[in-house]
Amino acid sequence: MQKQKSALVYTTALMALAVLLFAAFFLNLLPWTSGSPVDGKTIIEKEPLPEYPPEAETPAPEPEEPDNVPLFEGNINRLPLEMIVDKLSFFQSPIKGAHIGMTAGQLPGAPRSYRNGTHEGVDYYNGFCGVKIVRGTPVLAAAEGVVIRIDHTYEEMTAEERVDYRRISAQSPTTPEDILDKFRGRQVWLEHQGSVISRYAHLDTVSSKLTVGDAVYAGEQIGTVGNSGTPPAITGGDGEMHLHFEIWLNESYLGEGLPAEDVRYLLRRILK
Repeated sequence: MQKQKSALVYTTALMALAVLLFAAFFLNLLPWTSGSPVDGKTIIEKEPLPEYPPEAETPAPEPEEPDNVPLFEGNINRLPLEMIVDKLSFFQSPIKGAHIGMTAGQLPGAPRSYRNGTHEGVDYYNGFCGVKIVRGTPVLAAAEGVVIRIDHTYEEMTAEERVDYRRISAQSPTTPEDILDKFRGRQVWLEHQGSVISRYAHLDTVSSKLTVGDAVYAGEQIGTVGNSGTPPAITGGDGEMHLHFEIWLNESYLGEGLPAEDVRYLLRRILK
């Protein structure tokens, strides 16, 4: 009987020890959910992990740069005529109501023997464009654009300077650009879509409201017809009163290298 009691006590003790060991092992596996100190250390509660990682936020797209691509890469005069007309269809006449009825000598590409050069634009003279052209006739922006040159101050060349400029030009392969700029007189230049540039020359006055960097709308008055840069302007006369108008793209003027009939066709279709 005594042996049975001893065995029972021994068995009970083993079971109790097993329960304690199991409890200790089991409790170590459980996460602590309180900040109570255990053995002198603070247990930090852990946030439960999400079932799925959050999706990374897509960054906002960067704003696009303005489109400064030229209207055409290369010499636009190499394109078929109808394609040139289509690309420059945003232009209109720089003189209200005027049409292209000029002689070949008033068109781009005509020779200019007096300065050993070539005409790079079209001349709007009285009697050749369907409207009266006199000093002070309004000159209009031929398309929406931005002013990149406007000659608010201008000093006419002297007779001696003109003679000297012609002499230098005669000795050069073609008219030097700085001298050609003098012969154009008072000017306004506009830059349009696709890096197309228009030039307005021999002006009498320019708009006092405009300065470089200003935007202009198609048909806005930018100056008036004059004869600056011509021989009559040196003496204050009214001869050679006209607007000289050019269109440029990629260092080539519209009509460069084309026969007069093609140039006339282009200008009639574009400058309506």
